[in-house]
Amino acid sequence: MDKTQAEEQSNQALITCLRLLAASPKSGQELRKKLAAKGYPPEIIDQALNNLKTQGVLDDTVYARDLVARLTLGKCVGRHKIAFELKRHGISKKISDELLETLSNEDETERALEQSRLKWSGWSRLDPQKRKKRLYDFLIWKGYDFQIAQDILQRLSKGSTEDEI
Repeated sequence: MDKTQAEEQSNQALITCLRLLAASPKSGQELRKKLAAKGYPPEIIDQALNNLKTQGVLDDTVYARDLVARLTLGKCVGRHKIAFELKRHGISKKISDELLETLSNEDETERALEQSRLKWSGWSRLDPQKRKKRLYDFLIWKGYDFQIAQDILQRLSKGSTEDEI
């Protein structure tokens, strides 16, 4: 491949990245996979991604912060689900660990409790054991810690009438 072909291919890779980023935010790893799937050679992919990083268009730390904010505020998920999503989106372990450290246990418990109260009251007609099992499964599925799920179940069970328990 001569120099003009390489430059043309590099420009095309850059344009492809910008189109993908315009559609939705993506991490560097996600862009790398998409470019590879389109048949770009690794050196062209590296060049395009480095170009975007240099220009400030691509920043995995900013992307990861935004993702964590969307997951905690929008979807109200727990720490385990956030860690999974960060890994799935190709965020480095270092960035992931730094962001997970910023999440407080109190905020996580409060989010879980808020969601649990809605579910708990919605399932009031269920058998008490089935109700507890459903709520526990829901919290674990949302990525909350086992201990948080147990604590919330205890709190909500105590708030129920004795014949429900």
